[in-house]
Amino acid sequence: MEKEFDVDSRCYCGVHCVLKTSWTDENPGRRFLGCPNFREGGGCNYFDWIDPPIPNRKKSTFLSLLRRNESSEMRLHRIENKWEFVEGEMQMLRADVDRLEVERQSLEENLRTLEQKYKFVVYVLIAVVCYSVGRSIVS
Repeated sequence: MEKEFDVDSRCYCGVHCVLKTSWTDENPGRRFLGCPNFREGGGCNYFDWIDPPIPNRKKSTFLSLLRRNESSEMRLHRIENKWEFVEGEMQMLRADVDRLEVERQSLEENLRTLEQKYKFVVYVLIAVVCYSVGRSIVS
């Protein structure tokens, strides 16, 4: 049976109590009223259980579910970390692709320039050969 509690309850400091939930192995999920300044130090250590004690069978089931949830959260955290790593790798690969595309365009431009020079050299060689052949025929 849950205990009725006054929402206007005050601790020994005279401050409004806060509703908290215990996550200890001894009292998992059990609610209580406490001094809001307890953790910061200087609080008055006011404490009053709202929920009745948890039977051992329910406590062990609850703890088992908590551990399974924690394990799932850890797996999820590992997956999220891997996802962030993969996203970082993808960004680096995209940057590499962009850099390689610029390099490819530069190489294509160099190739076009070399092709033009090659054509010019071939035309000059043809002209020299024709000139030489023409001179030898005339002589």
